Amino acid sequence: VDDNLKVLAIKTISNYKDTNCLSSLMFCLNDKSSSTKVRLASAEALGTIGDRNAFDSLTNIVVDDSEKSTYVKESAVVALGMLGDNRALDVFDSILNTKQMFLDKFSYLKERIIEALPKFDISKDKKALKILKNSLLDHSEHLRIVAIETVMNSDFDCAYDLIYDRLLYDDSLEVRKNALVALYNISDRKILDNVALGDYPPELKQYALELLEEYENEC
Repeated sequence: VDDNLKVLAIKTISNYKDTNCLSSLMFCLNDKSSSTKVRLASAEALGTIGDRNAFDSLTNIVVDDSEKSTYVKESAVVALGMLGDNRALDVFDSILNTKQMFLDKFSYLKERIIEALPKFDISKDKKALKILKNSLLDHSEHLRIVAIETVMNSDFDCAYDLIYDRLLYDDSLEVRKNALVALYNISDRKILDNVALGDYPPELKQYALELLEEYENEC
């Protein structure tokens, strides 16, 4: 059967959220002889259908060191987020802590994991908090920015302090700018005043002034 027809069939199944086809979708996802487009469509369909019976199949893709497709792995992570099964937090934590060399090969996988966290009930979850704390200190500038946004959208009591730490101490100006915006979003304009008038790098002070100008225009 033509791959395009397979993808069309998978999307149709996804639209109807037909749980009777779970086994077929899981087979297509885990069949490494299938095309990437078919496997991606299968992962997306499993996430959309949202049946937690797909958890093990999706997890197998994420933890499989021999899986060569970055995109399939990322799609499986996204699908796990769509399932919202908190067991995935253990999987994510294990991957981020024990497979650093592996993750260097799949650098965007870490970002997909952090982006998936808001799909779970993480407000009081110590594993999720640990993952985010570590990600805020990751060597990847972009991952730190993604982590800041996730913390901003969380209900963690320590969210402000975690982001404020990046504003003060991160060695990347872009990360500090994103931290400033996040702090403004979860508090008020005082943080902008403090940075504009405080002992901060000139570029960050200027950015705070630009945000204040936008704030004044909105008001």
